[in-house]
Amino acid sequence: MPRIPMFCVTSVLTIFALFGVTNVMAQHDTTHAQPTLHPYSARYNVRYRGISGGDIEATLKSEGNGRYAFRSHLLPNFLGSFFTSDQAEDDSEFEFTDAGLRPLKFRSEDGSRKTDKDISLDFDWDKERVKGHADGKDFEMAVPKGTQERLTIQLAASLALQANQTPGTLTMLERDELQQYHITRQGTEHIRTAAGEFDTVVLNSEREGSSRSTRYWHAEKLGYIVVRAERRSHGKVDIVMELKSVTMGE
Repeated sequence: MPRIPMFCVTSVLTIFALFGVTNVMAQHDTTHAQPTLHPYSARYNVRYRGISGGDIEATLKSEGNGRYAFRSHLLPNFLGSFFTSDQAEDDSEFEFTDAGLRPLKFRSEDGSRKTDKDISLDFDWDKERVKGHADGKDFEMAVPKGTQERLTIQLAASLALQANQTPGTLTMLERDELQQYHITRQGTEHIRTAAGEFDTVVLNSEREGSSRSTRYWHAEKLGYIVVRAERRSHGKVDIVMELKSVTMGE
């Protein structure tokens, strides 16, 4: 079973940029409280072509002074353990201040003894550059303001929805490549998961030139975190991720 990145919406803008896009949630009041990051711990079941491969555990913690730690950890079942490691995880350190949502450090390890698939990113926003390691090679490159990595994207999408916005066209750094994705709102839907029933806003993510797209169901009462995700490849759903349990912090 191929590894699924935590919430494949793979691009985003800073919060200030998100405030600048068109409001497409007209049924809501346009006056909203300042978007807030809600610490939480959630577990999702992952199915590949209908077969469960195990769970993903995601944890967001506040470190104080506007800094946060976000971790995504794979928990494969017996079948999934043939294809991935229970040591595979992504870790992000970032800040959420008046300057917006900005990644500081990102680490990804596939859990194997080999390190050629591991990723490290260290951002320097004063210089708008990043130093990293991916595919067994070191690199350094310029990054525009608003660039995110694969974990902070989901938080930025949640913050955009809190602000009564849709993310729009977003940018993410994946390894040493800047990628752009188009995020559109597909409507609202009431869904049932193992963690309960939720009223959700549905977003769709597409990358130009790719045969894949991903839909996300964001639950309003949970601060718009994702409670379900479906990835389509060549028009067919191949990966489904659904919330099993969640504990919200303050």
